[in-house]
Amino acid sequence: MQTKMKTSAALIALFVALAATGASAQLADSSSASVFELHGSGTTNPQKFFWKVMDILEERTQNAIKMTYRGVGSSTGQKDFIADQNHFGSGDIPFKSADYTTVTTTNSKPFFHIPFQLGAIGIFHSVPDSAGSKVDLDGCTLAKIFSRQIKFWDHADIKKLNPTLSIPANTPIKVATRTLGSSSTSLTTKYLDLMAGASSTECANTWTLGSGSTITWPEGVEKVEGSSGMSGFLAANEWSIGYVDSGHGHEKKLKEVELKNKAGKWVTSKTADIAAAGDAVTLPTTWSDSWAAISLMNAAGDTTFPICTFSYMYIHTTPPPVDSGRLLQAFVTFVLSDDGQKMVEEFGFVKLSTATLLKARNVVKNVNNVGITWPSTPWKFETSTGKGHDAGTWVGHDSVAIATLSDPNGEKTFSVKRGAWGDYARGVLESDLDKLVARVAVLEGHHDEPLKWYEDPKKQIDGALALGSLAFILGFIGTVLGGVALTKIKRMSGGKYSNNIV
Repeated sequence: MQTKMKTSAALIALFVALAATGASAQLADSSSASVFELHGSGTTNPQKFFWKVMDILEERTQNAIKMTYRGVGSSTGQKDFIADQNHFGSGDIPFKSADYTTVTTTNSKPFFHIPFQLGAIGIFHSVPDSAGSKVDLDGCTLAKIFSRQIKFWDHADIKKLNPTLSIPANTPIKVATRTLGSSSTSLTTKYLDLMAGASSTECANTWTLGSGSTITWPEGVEKVEGSSGMSGFLAANEWSIGYVDSGHGHEKKLKEVELKNKAGKWVTSKTADIAAAGDAVTLPTTWSDSWAAISLMNAAGDTTFPICTFSYMYIHTTPPPVDSGRLLQAFVTFVLSDDGQKMVEEFGFVKLSTATLLKARNVVKNVNNVGITWPSTPWKFETSTGKGHDAGTWVGHDSVAIATLSDPNGEKTFSVKRGAWGDYARGVLESDLDKLVARVAVLEGHHDEPLKWYEDPKKQIDGALALGSLAFILGFIGTVLGGVALTKIKRMSGGKYSNNIV
């Protein structure tokens, strides 16, 4: 009990310190000569990763910088990129040939596809656990389900693949699909067209709906918006099926369908080797060429997953003017760094293989050799040893570029030695929250045995303390984030940002 009281006192002290930090930020000198800006838009899948990288970079420099990423879907990100409404775009699909021609030839603005991570689109379901522990579906059967040729879970084709499933007769399948333009729709329909379309060797013409980020779905499918809408629908509706980025699906604890890969093995995105698909394809020799033919779909190998893709950054070979161009170079440098690649795994994605990563770095590193002339001077990165390197180079990849910085406190320097109290505090809160969530899970397990739980006063006290502490932390997380946001605003020049991103 004494230990728990000390823990509660520590939490209260932390809250008071955080509140004081937010208050003192209001008195900070917010003068600055200029604000460096970078804005991107595109697929929602890497948005949390991008936001974290941007947050880290903003805290590691003495300069006032403003970086944003708008998660709107791959197709919208490509439209924004074509219309010059962002400094960079991002998507889980390469540009189609016609759109590539529009950008590079009609608009005279050639660009690169820069892969920075791999992901998988999983098929998820909400078949009750009481019916069985897993669901296996091959490409032909999935094509029939999503085209509404199969409408009930006890259909003979499903029962043949899942003989141990206990399915009530005439249980309808609730099929969920994405609205608007979605890379997950594009990849899923591309897989279905490959496995059951006109060129299929197993069930030709079973799938006749084509492929793309938007298609005309048959009557009877549910339409949801965004990855969250898909996971929410699956969680709320038993006996449903849909598709979503696998990292998001597993984060939401959804149940994944096992798919049959090209080698005939049943795999999920968790049991398969996602990165292997990236090494199974031949990438363009010149990365400013079209990537329309690049596909990781149904790659060969016993452990590959059939619905895989790179996530790309779309970057013009002629970068944005002056400071935004250099900030973009620095952002890409961090994304392709060892730290950045480790970070993508926090969000359910897979880092690039060594071979692909080195190719991506060389495109950015040798920009002058492939058409880019970066304006102004590059940003620098200071490491924990006090040494540093220019943006566009990497520790270990470019050893000659690592040297002691002459002015680590100068302009345009990202220092790992800089930070923010809010970031540290969030880390503490996340750690404490994880422990409390684990504790609550244990208590819920005790609650499954009512007599034992209620008969033990210590467990009652433990439960009250854990739940009370959890409520306390959740209550002031908003205060912490508000203080961090206020600090960032005050660091900007008068709190005002340019509306013109170019």
